[in-house]
Amino acid sequence: MLAIMVVIFSLLVLKLFYVQVVSYDDYKEMATNRSTKQIAEAAPRGMILDKNGEVLAKSEQSYAVVYMETSENKKDIFTTLENLFKVLDETGETIRDDFSLKIDPYRFEFSSTDPDVKRNMEIRFKRDRGFHEEIKRKLFKDVEELTEEQESQINDELLKITPEECFDKLVKDYELYKLIGLEKKDVTDSKTNKSIMSGTEIKEKLLEKYSLEEIRKYMLVRDTIKMQMFTGYKPVILASNVKKDSAFIFLQKLNEMPGIDVSIQPTRVYPYNNLASSVIGYIGSINSSQKDKYEERGYDVSVDSIGKSGIESAFEDRLKGAKGGTVVKVNKDGRKTEELFKLDPYPGQNVQLTIDKDVQYAAERALDDTMKELQRGGGDLNTKNATRGAVIAQDIKTGKIIAMASNPSFDPNLFAVPGRLNDDQIKEYFSPDLEKFGNDYIKKMGLNKTVDDLFPIDEDMKQKGVTVRKDTYDIYPKPFFNYATQGIVPPGSTYKGVTAVAGLETGVINVNDTINDTNRYNIYDDIKDFKGKNDGGVAHGPINIVNALAKSSNFFFFETGYRMGKQYGLDKLAEYSWKFGLGYNPADGQHSTTGIEIEEATNGQVFNFESNKEAVSRLILFDVVDKFNAGSFGRRNFTPIDIGKKDSDSEEIANAKQVIKDSVSNTITIEKAPKVEDLSKELKTKLDLYINLLSEGEKEAYLKQTDAMAYDLAAYIIFDIRANTFGIYNVLNAAVGQGVNQFNLLQLSNYISTVANGGTRYRTHLVDKITDAEGNIIEEIQPEVLEKLDVKPENLNIVKEGFEKVDSSDGTARATFGEGFPINTAGKTGSATFREDGVQEEVGRTSYSVYVGYAPADNPEIAVSVIIYDGGHGGSAAPVAKAIYERYFKERLDAIGYKPQYDYKLE
Repeated sequence: MLAIMVVIFSLLVLKLFYVQVVSYDDYKEMATNRSTKQIAEAAPRGMILDKNGEVLAKSEQSYAVVYMETSENKKDIFTTLENLFKVLDETGETIRDDFSLKIDPYRFEFSSTDPDVKRNMEIRFKRDRGFHEEIKRKLFKDVEELTEEQESQINDELLKITPEECFDKLVKDYELYKLIGLEKKDVTDSKTNKSIMSGTEIKEKLLEKYSLEEIRKYMLVRDTIKMQMFTGYKPVILASNVKKDSAFIFLQKLNEMPGIDVSIQPTRVYPYNNLASSVIGYIGSINSSQKDKYEERGYDVSVDSIGKSGIESAFEDRLKGAKGGTVVKVNKDGRKTEELFKLDPYPGQNVQLTIDKDVQYAAERALDDTMKELQRGGGDLNTKNATRGAVIAQDIKTGKIIAMASNPSFDPNLFAVPGRLNDDQIKEYFSPDLEKFGNDYIKKMGLNKTVDDLFPIDEDMKQKGVTVRKDTYDIYPKPFFNYATQGIVPPGSTYKGVTAVAGLETGVINVNDTINDTNRYNIYDDIKDFKGKNDGGVAHGPINIVNALAKSSNFFFFETGYRMGKQYGLDKLAEYSWKFGLGYNPADGQHSTTGIEIEEATNGQVFNFESNKEAVSRLILFDVVDKFNAGSFGRRNFTPIDIGKKDSDSEEIANAKQVIKDSVSNTITIEKAPKVEDLSKELKTKLDLYINLLSEGEKEAYLKQTDAMAYDLAAYIIFDIRANTFGIYNVLNAAVGQGVNQFNLLQLSNYISTVANGGTRYRTHLVDKITDAEGNIIEEIQPEVLEKLDVKPENLNIVKEGFEKVDSSDGTARATFGEGFPINTAGKTGSATFREDGVQEEVGRTSYSVYVGYAPADNPEIAVSVIIYDGGHGGSAAPVAKAIYERYFKERLDAIGYKPQYDYKLE
């Protein structure tokens, strides 16, 4: 026995010698590594300032409750969290909740309105939490490298897992069974790894003691810890933007919560809430679909925020700053005991805008008040749905944007702290209930429509397993959509300034020309069927160009467009439009942009031959297939026949169908149309070739009718489609700002500024300068000329004279500017149709109300452009411009004792 004890003791001595002497350095390094940690410190984002240096966005230091996991304190995690939740309740603070899996009902909520992006985010959510591994084992057990198709198969299976099934699985994965005294061996067989209790069964047991909401709170913390483990050791933020008094209470109770600590972190603050939100944008967490992109750029995707829209997004690299860091020693609870090294973070650069916050406020208030007044109704048009709009004020001599407002707006503070949005707000911004909205809208507007008529199910997304409704008629107001830069709309009569310049420059009209306006414009044989007339059906009689602008005579500008099209071809008007930045020459291959720094829709276009030809040739084939299926081209009936593409078609049949469609496309795009008889013969030959490939029964029925089919198709192509593609009607509609003419409001703003300043089109810009944290200028933005118009000054002056009369006692904006305003203004109203043939009235829409103008008329400084969706008459938008002028010219107006009609003041 003694001998055995001696041997054991000797072995212990040898082991002690090995640990203390032989492996001393290794163990010392291990101990040091466990107690020494590097903690990153976020940098404050740079400020966003208005033109006068007023702060529009800044970072403030705030308190955060954090958790630092160690091998010791992780054993007590659930006790720690129980105590944490108690203190949060006592202090009125809330847990940071950006966990996308929600309850009551079980669902996913992702920060995107795009169904495809949401689908990809759901897949990433499930993959990040290992849901794909079990599917891979089932489908491709022995496959090491999966193909793209196999990965796609796994994604399809992932989407079949319901939110509740995800929840139940995570209950088990995150060991929530420990809350009720169970261990891993109680729920999973350690030898076979087979499940003893499912996640659903564990959840049912938990519900005997905890509410579903409490279970989810434990889950979201465990999830946060797991997701941050992928990016190394660092504190896990559990509560953000904590009040100072609350932080003190947490500090007093740290001993009850191993691993919990209080830290200081920058929080983004927008002092004026919604003010200029469409310009400033907002920040938010990096979502799963952006993960790889930002990891490559050095971001910590689990905690860092990025600019999501507006200036915050466009100048992310300038605003973000450089992180700091601290090397510390920590105890077994993960708390700092000693600071070994510190590198201070450096704030991001400041972005100073061209926006004047006081003019911006006046613009937003005036737009909102005008829209609310229109919503109350009472006029000759139904404007109850005037729920969206935008306004821009621009320095005409530099391209600087003085104000830019979009309605509805949003409060970026809601998005600055992850988890601050409540469930209702998440739904409002990212998953609007279009079914409920649609029912309310139908009732409000008194429509004889169903929700499926206005907001049909998106069949493409349905095939991907996602059920969402489409806003087919652009009815739902979208807070994140910048209606000033992203909304593509017809300009209506505001475009007549372009037509006037083009007419004068080409010589088809001159200042002394008088045209007899008889209201309905069908005075030539080739336009007898044209339905164009004046707004309100008024005949203005003999009228010249200046008065035609003032009274907005469609007849005058139809005639101008007709003369131009006949003498110079279909594209002459478009060429002048492109000079003003309205639309683009397809031959250049580059869409027109104003140069603005934030997101801008550049796909607007003016009627031109090439663009129209391409659009029609793309769409007509669908129309021809539908008409063959219906058995009629509007002249007589025949037995319906299918020439559409089908997967089941043989190669021969598919080719025969394509030959017919190629003949249709080619006939539309060639410059000179064939005779109907010649085209009919060609089409009959190709129809016969296709029909002869069908079964005997089908062949017999169709071959007797190919003469009629071919002739009716030929007549439809020549008389209907080609007439619409190449007809002078297109130029007539374009001349008054209708038809295919569509632009964004900023493009209209730049056009009216170009007229006002005498023909120089500047690049528009929102940023005035970039400075460092100390205020030193890094970059100053200079005015940039995009185009100097080669237009006679006298012709521009004629147009400007007409615009000045618009705002006077003779014009369509006389109710706003006609009397009492001491500064001479100039402008143009526009009432642009949303959809022809009574469709807009059937769905509760009405005309866009558009106004563009500038002041002072004799020496312009500022241009203002306004649009109100479903606002009706163009003059309805003019008061917004007046309110902006009153604020912009305030000092000059005060000096002469003028009392403003709209006294909007930002407190």
